[in-house]
Amino acid sequence: MKKLLFALLALPLLIGCASTSKAPVESSETAKKFEKNPEKAVVYVYRTGRVVGAAGQIQVKIDGIEAGGTGPGTFFRWELKPGTYSFMSSTAESSKVVELNLKAGEHYFLRQDARVGISSGRVTLVEKDEKTGMNEMGDCQLIVSTFHQK
Repeated sequence: MKKLLFALLALPLLIGCASTSKAPVESSETAKKFEKNPEKAVVYVYRTGRVVGAAGQIQVKIDGIEAGGTGPGTFFRWELKPGTYSFMSSTAESSKVVELNLKAGEHYFLRQDARVGISSGRVTLVEKDEKTGMNEMGDCQLIVSTFHQK
């Protein structure tokens, strides 16, 4: 009976586990060289490998367009045309939006965190300075995004 109870309690965690498409290791290493593009802004959305909220995937949208979901210890990298963009992270329980005015030749770092919630967890999305972002992304792996700018 105890095993059955444990299995039933663990089921939501297993169902909610992050399923992300990791990029090749070489692509991840190249992305973490943090090279700037003189014609575009480079945006990183990353999630450290924290234990709290680690099982769930956090969805990301750019200007309302699906970009994919992060798992613990993963990041996205996009080269975007200069302009104003809205980045949204969400779970079934909460969402956060950060608007950035991107400039060519600059880096932007957005850190996601998952916090304990009632069902699927709560999300935070906070802009970090370049030094902090680069440092915190050290152990993260690049994942493939579904967002492609036209």
